[in-house]
Amino acid sequence: MADGVMLARPIPGLVNESQRVSHVFPIPATPAPPRRITALCGASFGPGQLERLDNPSGMPCERCVSRSPQGARDPGVPTARLEAIERTLHQMQVQINGIKTALAATLGEHHDHSVHDGTRRKDSDGLP
Repeated sequence: MADGVMLARPIPGLVNESQRVSHVFPIPATPAPPRRITALCGASFGPGQLERLDNPSGMPCERCVSRSPQGARDPGVPTARLEAIERTLHQMQVQINGIKTALAATLGEHHDHSVHDGTRRKDSDGLP
């Protein structure tokens, strides 16, 4: 039986940086340290392979978060972090859409230098 949960992620160099996600681990009820510790997602680690986190850091493991028992969640730890990430991603998408619109308008203006009779009009600086 576990006595709460803890957050940890693989130490630098153990996995690719994109895989250094914050996992949720059940804290063993026994005083003896286990030979391996397994996250709620099933990822297993040995001694010296994890750095314990006091607060969420980096990307959370979605499988761990989805499997976290509701009573073990500290409101504001994984759930708030995921909500913050979702808000940031939404804001980035809005910015990307604005850039796409501005780029399309700019490209449209620069490509529309021909007149209907097939000749090109000159820009204000006199260049064709």
